[in-house]
Amino acid sequence: MRVFSGYKKRILIFLMLFTGISVFSAFPTMAEINTPPLTKLDSHSMRPNNVVMGIHIGETVTEIAADTFRNQINLQYIEVSNDNPYFTSFSYCLYDKDMTTLICFPQAMMKAEIPSSVTRINQYALYGVDVYVKEKVKEAIRKNAEAKGVEMEYINPTVFPYDYQWPYTCEYPLTN
Repeated sequence: MRVFSGYKKRILIFLMLFTGISVFSAFPTMAEINTPPLTKLDSHSMRPNNVVMGIHIGETVTEIAADTFRNQINLQYIEVSNDNPYFTSFSYCLYDKDMTTLICFPQAMMKAEIPSSVTRINQYALYGVDVYVKEKVKEAIRKNAEAKGVEMEYINPTVFPYDYQWPYTCEYPLTN
């Protein structure tokens, strides 16, 4: 068993306490810490890091900012509780409940099935995804839109219903 320094362990524990969502790490053992349920996820819910490999979004989450998962470079899967009325996951990607908008394609994933109902894509949904994979996902969504007789639509975060974003210049809470 590999032992990690206390510094990295404290970062992971802080991240899990801060997010209130289940976070699975690259450490040899998985850990889950239950905290009061969150209703909104934003770019401060999870710090940019290379440790988080998977996320489970509970039933209490009602809003997700467009850029929440932008810097999660090792993110391989997103799961959503079946009881969540606003979001769903399919093939480990994050969608709105009716599966018409792709909200996040995890950055470390190399393939996923895109449902035929998806015709819209969040502007940051493919941020950091491999270039080849990104083009294949866009192509699949474009074909879905053509089959439905509509244009593929990019959702700009300023009009996306879950557009709450923290300014990049502010400090993360609890860092000082």
